[in-house]
Amino acid sequence: MKYASFLQKRLFPKLLSGLSVIICLLAVGTVIREFNDTDWQNVFISLNEISLVQLGQALLFVIGSYSAIACYDILAFRYLKKNLAKSKLVFAGLINYAISPNIGVAFLTGSFLRYRLYSQWHISTFEVAKIIAFTNLNLWVGMIPLAGIILTFSSLKLPFDVNLPILQNYSNSLGIILVIISLSYLSLTIFLRKTIYWKKQKLQLPSFTLSLTQILVFTLDWGFAALTLYYLLDLPIAYPYFLGVYIIAMLSGLVSTLPGGLGIFEAVIIFFLESRQTKEVLLSHLLIFRCLYYFLPFAIAVLALIIFEMRQNWHSKRF
Repeated sequence: MKYASFLQKRLFPKLLSGLSVIICLLAVGTVIREFNDTDWQNVFISLNEISLVQLGQALLFVIGSYSAIACYDILAFRYLKKNLAKSKLVFAGLINYAISPNIGVAFLTGSFLRYRLYSQWHISTFEVAKIIAFTNLNLWVGMIPLAGIILTFSSLKLPFDVNLPILQNYSNSLGIILVIISLSYLSLTIFLRKTIYWKKQKLQLPSFTLSLTQILVFTLDWGFAALTLYYLLDLPIAYPYFLGVYIIAMLSGLVSTLPGGLGIFEAVIIFFLESRQTKEVLLSHLLIFRCLYYFLPFAIAVLALIIFEMRQNWHSKRF
């Protein structure tokens, strides 16, 4: 028992911390190597070639993505069967998703932000933990079927100078496996309705309808986000193929633990699309995407959070 406790409380956390540092260093090294020979003067010249129409379309898709993001916490409270003003749920969700990816270690940052906000609205610590677990589950519940459908019906072609037989020859099979995993999970939500009790608290899988809604909201979120970059790049490629590339780039950024996958996301997009456009032009459009999708919402969310905290402090002093 002592050995197990030692592993759980001391060794595993240290190993995970060490692994995170190693992954982060490898990611930084990859970014430096990838962009070492970039002609940055051409990158900034290419920025001027982006039209106002492209920027307008991209901004509309950003709004579409964040509108879907605003629903995540609403779904979490539907799962908890609790009531809270939708304006508060939308505020908490948008603040979390606009700030945490830009700071890095999104899970920890997002957990802190949600606890900070929901504790002021009298939501218990255990309920906040369930909200965090549910919203993090959204990624996998939504991403697995979406990636599965794309891989099943749209071959993910690699650049001509890359030889990875598993992805080139078996991407459709991998897609079918992911679809089966997703259907299996949905089946569990129908047939496994047993409530589990942990420390006198109830735990249960989301309902089938709620799980389908999770998939729909996630698809709208990442679908609109991918459309933002798709219309900025304006390349003659099919959207389903690009969405597959976008998912791989996003997951690579998440694994890297760098803030917003900075550099890693761009490197993966360039890796897949450099044969269709120069690195400098791709990078200029990626910079605009990052400004529109990450930095602008981040700035607005930070300002909104500061105003919220000031109002809370003023209210507490007054009453």
